[in-house]
Amino acid sequence: ESLPRGERMNEVDRVAVVVEELQALDEQIQKLLSRRRYLRGLKARLLDKPSSPSVVGVTSTPRCAAQVNFTPAPRRSDTDDDLSVFQLCRREFKARTPPSAQASIATQNRFNPLRVPSSPSAPGDVIVLGDSIVRNLNITCPNRKSFVSCFPGARVRDVMRRAPAIYEKHKNRAVGAIVLHAGVNDIRHRQSEILTADFMALIKDTKERTPSAKIFISGPLPLVRRSNEYYSRLLGLNNWLQGFCKNQDIGYINNWDLFWERPRFFKRDGLHPNSFGARVLSENISKVIRLS
Repeated sequence: ESLPRGERMNEVDRVAVVVEELQALDEQIQKLLSRRRYLRGLKARLLDKPSSPSVVGVTSTPRCAAQVNFTPAPRRSDTDDDLSVFQLCRREFKARTPPSAQASIATQNRFNPLRVPSSPSAPGDVIVLGDSIVRNLNITCPNRKSFVSCFPGARVRDVMRRAPAIYEKHKNRAVGAIVLHAGVNDIRHRQSEILTADFMALIKDTKERTPSAKIFISGPLPLVRRSNEYYSRLLGLNNWLQGFCKNQDIGYINNWDLFWERPRFFKRDGLHPNSFGARVLSENISKVIRLS
């Protein structure tokens, strides 16, 4: 009670984040335990009737289907927590069966219809280019490697100038996605027309240099402790990018709502995301790439 009010609020925020993460981990444990019970039952049925393909095809399949619960979890409201998108991505990735569990079941080709097919991942690695906002990002896409190149203080034209060297470095790799994040360092110059022209040039140049890759623009973050003019210009850039990318058939990653009024996602400068904010931004980018 003797702590200042500001420190008490920060402590409450930290406790809330820990509680949310523990709840997510508890959900994962329950899902894994349910999955383990299902696999044990499946293994027992296969070992009991190894020489009856017709029985497996007619009788076992419905029993398996009856035991697997595909009912989606109840939707959580937007005010439940700050990390709904982050936890959704994490649950989607971790819910997959570990390789060790799959290896414990001895099956033959005639039991293939019982297997749950896994959705193939889009081919190609992921390259992230941008200013200092992307410094600590960790993009996680199954079966795809990611490479992050950070240019501190870079404006949009600086990213376009330095990007070819990165593409040349990875010319022997199959690149499936290019993520570009820039613009915050251009806002203070108050040259909106030049900024939009630079973005159009950056996107055009990226298309020409990486024709086989899917291009994504990572939108700006709603920074904290900035003037109304600065905020207005950032919001205008976010709205323009969203519409422009839609017209150009380019993926747009909207970070605005996720970071809106979330000062605890930022460092003290109100500009760069802290370690937790970097995790949230990484998962938001990863989710959009996986769903594209």
